[in-house]
Amino acid sequence: MHKMNTHITVREGTTVPGGTQSLQRAMALVQALTRNQRKGGTAAQLAIATGIDRSTAHRMLQCLAASELLHFDTVTRKYHFGRLAHEIGFAASEHVDFTGLSKPALARISEDTGDTVFLMMRSGDDAVCADRYLGVYAVQPLAVTVGTRRPLGIGCGSLAMLSSLPPHVADLCLHQNEPRIAAFDGMSVERIQSMLQVARSNGYVAMDVINVSCARSVSAPVISKTGRPVAALSVSGMAARMSTEREQALGHILQTEAKALGKAFDERFATV
Repeated sequence: MHKMNTHITVREGTTVPGGTQSLQRAMALVQALTRNQRKGGTAAQLAIATGIDRSTAHRMLQCLAASELLHFDTVTRKYHFGRLAHEIGFAASEHVDFTGLSKPALARISEDTGDTVFLMMRSGDDAVCADRYLGVYAVQPLAVTVGTRRPLGIGCGSLAMLSSLPPHVADLCLHQNEPRIAAFDGMSVERIQSMLQVARSNGYVAMDVINVSCARSVSAPVISKTGRPVAALSVSGMAARMSTEREQALGHILQTEAKALGKAFDERFATV
């Protein structure tokens, strides 16, 4: 697990009342667990990931497990998300089921291109793979699996969302994520900043798939009426099929679908 700042959810310049410190720490533990949701995490691992004292983390995790937000596996000694977390997720999806809202767009793009399409969603300073639609082309590079969480700037869809943030906000995200970004081979804040300039100029991102050889991705951000990114649509395919011309065509397709999806998101949100 990568160590994270326990103050990640607090905006710059915000004064945090002392009484909220425990809540802030508890949220940091929950956020750390989301990065390793498939494997879970022990109290020691989550304490290291957040920089929270181990005994304090242990007490907080026990409290979260008692409320059923988390589940403690007595065999593996690891924490996972519990019943209450499932209910919260279900309630959130009832409010704005963005994954369900995006499925027709994913299907259209995949059927038009023959490639696999991914839906990446923003979660604070991270990007999470929320859904994917498999293409029909014989060889499909699966860049990420559903549930994969990465810092903003790592991966095509993640970079697309970062590129649509105001530059000063994007810089803050990169600074926050710098230790985690450095864990990815060949990636650095400086390289991402250079890639952001190209992405902002083009309106979409085209890049090699991280940790997958001979594969490239193209992505465009889904932007709400607030001007902030809520998600990104990405197409991944074998590099041999990704000529400059085809990447430009994919960029146009993705931009069109992302614009429509952003409008649908705003309309759906306004009715709930």
